[in-house]
Amino acid sequence: MTSGPVLVTGVGGLIGAAVVKRLVAEGVAVVAADRASPSNIDLAAHGVPFFAHDLPDPPRWDEVIGRFGIRRVVHAGGISGPMVLGGEPGRVCAINLDGLVGLLEAARRHRLDRIVWFSSINAYGDRPDLSPVEESTTLLPDTVYGATKAAGEALILAYASEHGVDAVALRVTSCYGPGRTTSCLIRTLVADGLAGRASRIQSMSGRTRQHIFIDDVVQAVSLVLDARSLGQRAYNIGPGRAQTLDEIVDQVRVAVPATNVVIDPEGLGWNTFGLGPLVIDAARRDFGFRPAVSIADGAAATRDWLLQRGDA
Repeated sequence: MTSGPVLVTGVGGLIGAAVVKRLVAEGVAVVAADRASPSNIDLAAHGVPFFAHDLPDPPRWDEVIGRFGIRRVVHAGGISGPMVLGGEPGRVCAINLDGLVGLLEAARRHRLDRIVWFSSINAYGDRPDLSPVEESTTLLPDTVYGATKAAGEALILAYASEHGVDAVALRVTSCYGPGRTTSCLIRTLVADGLAGRASRIQSMSGRTRQHIFIDDVVQAVSLVLDARSLGQRAYNIGPGRAQTLDEIVDQVRVAVPATNVVIDPEGLGWNTFGLGPLVIDAARRDFGFRPAVSIADGAAATRDWLLQRGDA
């Protein structure tokens, strides 16, 4: 791959900010973008220029690519989950899909080296059983958010096949860690434990929990950016297995001993999926992805972040 700057979008979010920090630490030149200057990362301290881009706004892609000589893009911008703008499906489509089309068009015109785009486990939709899920499994999303991810993957495949655009989608499971502010089971367990509260959680039989720490997701991004060639246009990124609620609670308790869960049918049902564990063999084979952070260590990092923020 060439050594030109990497544009990272969505730097005000969990993944975008973490990708910036990782790439800067690796000595990679980075340009950051989001709709407004982020409060979760000090870009100036990292020597990273900022570019405002409120998706979709297609001409802004050409502007940032031309101004900074961008060669690769990590597109973490957009709607981050079905819990965001759930009552405005049209906006979800405009931001996620029109934003991606604008980027793919700019990549085609400027002949960019690679685009890494974030799909989601939600692109699969619910399944009748909990069998392991490989990338070849048909995508049957049952939310508008999930549909934008499935449609985005189809566009990536088509632009690669017809126009030679080198883009890849990462189907990420439930990502947690310092910086996540949307609905998150592990953050809730940690925060409640620190405050001496019991967490009221649904047992959610017939569904799986598949949590992956932010550092493992960022590792996948770094590996994909540097891979000389990729065998497919979409990869599962997750822990590679399902995790039980008891296992998660036991692991969080290592970091926060006061963690206590009460099973309640009216309790939290966040971050569960009606399908089996995503198989990560292809990511392991093609670019050496191996999730390494235990839930206990991830919960400890989340604990430290909450304490630093004064949220516990």
